[in-house]
Amino acid sequence: MNNDKQKNNSDLSRRQFLVHSAGVAGASMGLRATRAADSSCSEAEVRLGFIGLGDRGRQLLGAALASANARVTALCDVDPSRLKRSLQIARGREDSGAGPRGFTNYRALLDCRDVDAVVISTPAHQHLPHTLTALAAGRHIYCEKPLGLTVEECRQLRRACADAEGRGQIYQCGLQRRYNPRYRESVRYVQGGEPGRILFVRAQWHGVASSRKNKPWLFRQEKSGGLALEQGTHQFDVFNWIFSSTPVAAVALGGLNHSAASAPLQNTMDHYGAVLEYPGGAKVQLSHMNFSIPDRRFSGAYELVFCENAGVDIANARAWDASGKSRELCQARGNETRLAMESFLESLLDGKRPEADIEVAYRATLSALLCARALESDGRVTWDELELS
Repeated sequence: MNNDKQKNNSDLSRRQFLVHSAGVAGASMGLRATRAADSSCSEAEVRLGFIGLGDRGRQLLGAALASANARVTALCDVDPSRLKRSLQIARGREDSGAGPRGFTNYRALLDCRDVDAVVISTPAHQHLPHTLTALAAGRHIYCEKPLGLTVEECRQLRRACADAEGRGQIYQCGLQRRYNPRYRESVRYVQGGEPGRILFVRAQWHGVASSRKNKPWLFRQEKSGGLALEQGTHQFDVFNWIFSSTPVAAVALGGLNHSAASAPLQNTMDHYGAVLEYPGGAKVQLSHMNFSIPDRRFSGAYELVFCENAGVDIANARAWDASGKSRELCQARGNETRLAMESFLESLLDGKRPEADIEVAYRATLSALLCARALESDGRVTWDELELS
């Protein structure tokens, strides 16, 4: 790709990002307004159904149960034991028959008239069919990342969400760092000009092997899309957020070292290293694995931003100047999953576009797919090559 074409594409990506970030008119009137004349529903209450009740699904369920703006009316999981456990949680652990109804078929849940929105936390390969069906049923959507396993799946869901938005439906992706006050303040500081131009980013996500043993689908490429896509989408979104753009290109190498003997059914890489290039030449160096030991010196996630005049620890909201003196950027704390859920509910009630909407999710997922493509090719892959595939 020549320099002029690269510059034009980069400028276009930045313009699109900034226009989107500035906000648009509400996607709908909002449930608060449409219910003003309906005495059967609370104006400040969203009736939620949940599809998928594994670990992440139950975390989201807990966030909804903690909100005064939500009423959980239906739950669905193909595993009866997980469904029973979640029903007990939602009913206050008393299986009295009160509270939400339970289903093992998600289409039956979508037939319920007392479900305004669905929260989808199923394995990654099911995100597309579950979301498309729920949109066709007229429901608002909160769905975990990624959008899909391929570029075409992402395009398909993006088109469906655009059509649904025209009907007043709202889609929010589970990119909860967008709602974390420490991430928000750190990104605001980096983009505010004081630290100067971004030169380099170093990041990692090192997960502990034992924490993922009860999720065998994660280790199948056809179900999870691999480590970069299934988990990495979170950090690719943070990188895009920091730069207000998508990457120009990626190079990556990885393999299956730790799990090759202990998990013979695994066909996904258990580690990789990647370098992403962003407009202007800044690079992101990412280390990602799922066999770390449980010690903070080895495990955990971070994003360290090296700027002309400062260094910033995004996750911990702390900045260092050129002399090495540090300061805290944000003292606020908060459960980012609860904050993301609360924002979703407020978007539905007031008809506002979520911050982690379909466009943010599309760019984050394609950035992860760019890295995955680089892992497959053992070479440099550009954004243009990915979009043309």
